[in-house]
Amino acid sequence: MRIQATSKTFDLPQGDGRKVCIAGGGGFIGSHIGKKLKENGWYVIAVGWRENEFMNKDDFCDEYILGDVRKLEVAVDVCKGCTQVYNLAAHMGGMGFVRSNESVLSFNNTAISMNILEAARRN
Repeated sequence: MRIQATSKTFDLPQGDGRKVCIAGGGGFIGSHIGKKLKENGWYVIAVGWRENEFMNKDDFCDEYILGDVRKLEVAVDVCKGCTQVYNLAAHMGGMGFVRSNESVLSFNNTAISMNILEAARRN
């Protein structure tokens, strides 16, 4: 049996200056999503807990906020006025780190997800 894969193109809607927040925007995937959104006219606010090492800030966002979205007040602040919110933030590491810190990572990643969801709901 042969399966033929087909792909459909996806056209990103124009942002027309509307604000979008990318939690985890300092990471590889988040910054590349930010770059596409910015190219399509979105005002991109990226937040991360470390500086982006993959590209210059001006290439992927209009504002970069060095912050920790495990704190609800940070998540609420960065999502203010945003029409869309993308959550790519995660506490992660290599396999050795992950295996020896499972409960800490689970707690932190749950806090990140809950705070971003609540911040998006409030805004």
